[in-house]
Amino acid sequence: MTAWIVALAIVAGFFPGVVAAAEWTLAKGGKPLVEIRVAAGATVAEQTAAAELQTYVGKIIGVAPNLVPEARESARTTGGIYVGWTAFARAHGIDLESLKAEEWIIRTEDGNLLLTGGRPRGTLYAVYHFLEDDLGVRWWSPWEETVPQQADLRLQALARRGKPVLAYRDIYMLYGNDEGAFAARNRLNREGDHRIAARYGGCRDYGPPYHVHTFYLYIKPSKYFETHPEYFSLIKGKRVAGRHQLCLSNPELRDLFVEKLRAFIRASEAKARETGAPPPVVYDISQNDWGGACQCERCQAIVKREGSEAGLLLDFINEIAARIEPEFPDVFIDTLAYQYTQDPPRHIKARDNVIIRLCDTGSNATFPITAEENAPFRHFVLAWENIAANLRIWDYAVTYQAPRGLPYPSEDTYAADFRFYAEHHVEGVFTELEFPVLADIRELKVWMMMKLLEDPYRDPVALRQEFCRGYYGAAGGAVLAYRELLRTSQAHYRAYIGMSPAPSAFKFLDLPTVLGAQRLFDAGAKAVAHDPVLSRRLRHARLSLDRATYVRLRDLAREWRASGRQGALPVDVDAIVARVRRTWTEEARARLPAARCAESLADMEAELARYTTLPVVVELPQRFRQKPAGTVFDLTADMTRNWRGIVTVVKDPEAESGIANRLAFPNKQPKEHPLEKYRLPMPWGLYVPRTKTSLASGVIRAEDVPGPGYHWYHLGTHAIPPSCYLYFFWSWIIQQDLEAVVDPDHPERRFDIWARIKFTGPAFPHGRAGEANAIWVERVVLETVDGQQP
Repeated sequence: MTAWIVALAIVAGFFPGVVAAAEWTLAKGGKPLVEIRVAAGATVAEQTAAAELQTYVGKIIGVAPNLVPEARESARTTGGIYVGWTAFARAHGIDLESLKAEEWIIRTEDGNLLLTGGRPRGTLYAVYHFLEDDLGVRWWSPWEETVPQQADLRLQALARRGKPVLAYRDIYMLYGNDEGAFAARNRLNREGDHRIAARYGGCRDYGPPYHVHTFYLYIKPSKYFETHPEYFSLIKGKRVAGRHQLCLSNPELRDLFVEKLRAFIRASEAKARETGAPPPVVYDISQNDWGGACQCERCQAIVKREGSEAGLLLDFINEIAARIEPEFPDVFIDTLAYQYTQDPPRHIKARDNVIIRLCDTGSNATFPITAEENAPFRHFVLAWENIAANLRIWDYAVTYQAPRGLPYPSEDTYAADFRFYAEHHVEGVFTELEFPVLADIRELKVWMMMKLLEDPYRDPVALRQEFCRGYYGAAGGAVLAYRELLRTSQAHYRAYIGMSPAPSAFKFLDLPTVLGAQRLFDAGAKAVAHDPVLSRRLRHARLSLDRATYVRLRDLAREWRASGRQGALPVDVDAIVARVRRTWTEEARARLPAARCAESLADMEAELARYTTLPVVVELPQRFRQKPAGTVFDLTADMTRNWRGIVTVVKDPEAESGIANRLAFPNKQPKEHPLEKYRLPMPWGLYVPRTKTSLASGVIRAEDVPGPGYHWYHLGTHAIPPSCYLYFFWSWIIQQDLEAVVDPDHPERRFDIWARIKFTGPAFPHGRAGEANAIWVERVVLETVDGQQP
C-alpha cells in the first residue's frame, strides 16, 4: 500500500483519543429526544443537510425532530444534533476552515452529535453518511428508497471522518430530474448533463460551451470557414470543415481560443455569484467526435516529433492553459485522449492546469483493467500517468449497439478498476451509463459504481449482496445467483464485450446459462409474488435476460438440437414477449418523458417484430449441411449492425434463411448514400476495434457476379481475433461481428469466410430493367479450414 493510500485510510478512520458516552438516544416510543441545531450563516447546502436529516429521522421514528438555529437559547445541554459550521464544532476543536471540500466528520460529544464538513459538500456528506451508515436509510435509485421504521432509536458512540478516494465522480446519467438529490445522497459530485443544484452542494462542473467535443463549438464552421479556412484541417491539400478537426498549429486560431475561453470563464463566474452555486473550474477544449486531423506541414511536424496526434493536441492545449493561468489561476483546461489522440506523446507533458480525460474505447467490459484482456488500456493509463498530473478516465458501462442492454457481468469489475485508478493518480471517472429502461440491471450497477467511486476499497461482494437483498427482498438470492451464473459462463468463454457488441458476441449466454437464469427468476418471482413493488423490481432486472432469450433464440435452439435432446426447446416465447411488453411499458412510462416514452415503445415493437417473428429453426445453407458438426458458423441477417437503419432486414423468399439485409436505392438518406457510390466494385473488410487495426480488405467486382440471384462469395481465409467484425461497402453500414467463432485457447485457428449476396436492378450485373436497384446480403458463414471444431 502506498503512502498516499495509507493517508486516505487514516482520514477515513476514527478520531484518535476521542471518548464519548457509550450510548446515545435519538428517540423513544416514537418521540424524538433530540433537536437539530443549524449553524448561524449556514450555506444553502448546509441548510439542505439539516432539512434532509429532519425529514428522514422523521420518517424513521414517525415524528420529525425540531430544527432550530444554533444561536437560539435552549435549556437543553444535550440531545442536540449540530449541523454545519457550528460554534459547538469549533468549541470541540474542529478547525472547520481547514476541511477539504468533501471531507466530513461525524462525532458524539457530551451527549450531542456533530455532523459537519468542508464546503460546499462536506456537511451534506456527513448527514448522508449518518443516515445511511448509522440509521439504515438506502437510496437505491432516483425512484426507489428504503427507510426503516423504528420507534426507539439508540446509537453507540460515534467518531468517524472521511472523504471520497476519487475526487471527481460522474455518471452520465441518472435521469431523476431531482436537482441532483439522488447524486448527492450517494456522493456523486456530477451527473452528466444534469446539474446538481446549489442546495445539494453544486457539482464539479464544466464551464461552457460544453464538457466534451468542443472544437466546433468554439470555432463554428458556419461562422469562420468562409473567411478563415486556414483555421480548419488541411486534408489532401484542401482546407475542409464538416466532419473534420482544426489546424491546431495556427497561431491566430490559438489567439481566438484564448479570447473566447476568457469570455466563457468571466460569464460563468458572474453567473455563479448570482446563483450562489460554486463556479466551474474546468473548461473543456477537445476534438470533435470523428477523425479528420489536420495534415498541414506545421501540424504534422509536431506529430512527427511526438510520435502521436496527442502531441499536437497537447502542444495546443498547453499554450492556452499557460496564457489563461495568470488571470484565472484556479481554472483547469480539460481535453481528451480519445481515438486518434489516445496514444501518448513521446516528449511533451501536460501543464499542471491541464486535465487529460483518457477514454477507454477498447476494453472488454466484463473483465477488470488488471486482466490480460485489458492490457492495452492498462498500458495507456500507466503511460499517461507520467505525462499528466491530472488524469481522468472516460468509461463506457453500457452497450450501444441495438439491441442494447443485453446482460453481461461487469459490476464485479468496478472495485478493481477504481482501485487501480486511485493507485495510479487518476483523480476521477466519468462513466456513460445511459438507457434507464433497457440497460442491464442498471440499478445495481449504478449503485455499486457510486459506492465504489467514493471508496473502491469496500468489499464489492458485500455491496452486491447488500443491494440485491435490500432491493429485491426475498428474490435477492435468485438475482445474486443469476449474476454469478453469468460470471461463471463468461469466465469460460471470455467473449469480447466492448462498447457496441452484436448479439453474436454474447456467446456466454449459452443454453445452460439462459435456461438456468430463467429458472432462477421463476423461483424469485414466486418468492415475492405477494409484493407488487418487489415483483416490479424483479421484472425489470429480468428484462435484459428476457430480451436476450428471444434475440439468441435460434442459437439456443441449435444448441438444443446439437445436444441430442428431443422435443421443442423449453422456452415459452409467448410468456417472455408478454413479460417484455409489460415491463418495458411500465418502466418507460415511469422513467421517461412523454415524447421519449413513445419513441421507446415504438422501439420495443420494432425489436419484437425483428426477433420474434422469425422461425426458431433456421437450417444451415445447403452448401454447408454435410460439414462436420461445430465447424460451421452461420450468421444470418438479423445478427448484423446496420448504420441508422439505412440497410434494413427484410423478408425475402429467395433467401435460404427467409431474410436478408437490403440496401435499396433510393434509401432513407439518399444524399449521403446515393446509388452512384455503391456501384461495383463492392468493398468489404475485416476490422479489429480492440487494436484499431485493419485485418483484411477486398472487393467484389462486376466480373465476379456469375448471374442473377444469390451467390456465394469467398472473402478469404483468416484467423479471427477478439472484437473482429466484417464490414461491407465503403460506408461500413453493414457490420457483422465474428466474436462467435473466437476460441481464446486456439487463437491461431483459421476460417474460410463466405458471404451470400445478390444484386438486383439495372445498375448491377444481370439486373433486370424495371427491377429495383438493391444489394442484398443474406448471411455470412465461417468454416474452419481444417474441419476441426473450434
